[in-house]
Amino acid sequence: MHVMLFCTINDFPAYGNLSGYNVKGHKACPICEEDIASQPLKHERNTLYLRHQRFLKSHHPYRRLKKTFNGHQDTGSPPTPLTGVEVYQKVNSIGHTFGKLKKSYVTNIWKKKSIFFDLSYWSRLEVKHCINVMHVEKNVCDSLIDTFLNINGKTKDGLDARLDLIDMNIRGDLAPIQMGKRTYLPSACCTMLKDEKISFFQCLKGVKVPQGHSSNVKSLVSMKDLKLIGLKSHDCHILMQQFLPIAIRGILPQNVRHSITRLCSFFSSICCKFFDPVIQ
Repeated sequence: MHVMLFCTINDFPAYGNLSGYNVKGHKACPICEEDIASQPLKHERNTLYLRHQRFLKSHHPYRRLKKTFNGHQDTGSPPTPLTGVEVYQKVNSIGHTFGKLKKSYVTNIWKKKSIFFDLSYWSRLEVKHCINVMHVEKNVCDSLIDTFLNINGKTKDGLDARLDLIDMNIRGDLAPIQMGKRTYLPSACCTMLKDEKISFFQCLKGVKVPQGHSSNVKSLVSMKDLKLIGLKSHDCHILMQQFLPIAIRGILPQNVRHSITRLCSFFSSICCKFFDPVIQ
């Protein structure tokens, strides 16, 4: 029996372990590599990755927006991914010792030669490692819901994020307001008020699904705390692709609703059995 390894499907940390690429820090994208644009965040203590507009079409209106992003227009072209032969040339001379070692300060973004290069055809494959869409979908769903519900400790729109916006000199209307010993955060357009949260959860609580389609959505809704509890990966999958665009209708502003709906449509498209890039 002969077996051919077509590709691997895993989350992003496993991507780094299998490919030998360092997926942490300022050069964390294996596609952009040295051409990545990153910036450290002082208050969030994280890394911000910029220039995503260059992956859009040349005439896309987002390329001309300044205040919404980093204050600059982006007319550049996307980086060209390395071929398998180019990657092999970069990692062929890298030695690797297994086990725990002393902390190294080497800045090489390629940390080892992947064992998959022992396969004669591996360097000729166009796509070697794929990201598991269910992992990404759950992370996006959790962050999105926690943000527009403004859940304390989980929202991505906290005080540190607002202070970083001030340092970047963008979105000045969201700057924190100091009143005595207390600091108030102006409401963002994506933040739900209490009445909107109640309407959102009442919509989800009334959802009925066929047996075996998904979990009982009613059991995931806590009307007392106005939270979603016990979400599994498949629950986030169904929520993002089917229920979320319906539940936010008439609640959030139109531009926010359209952005979230288009994001849900994107996940629905890449999970289809048939994908036509011309239509999409």
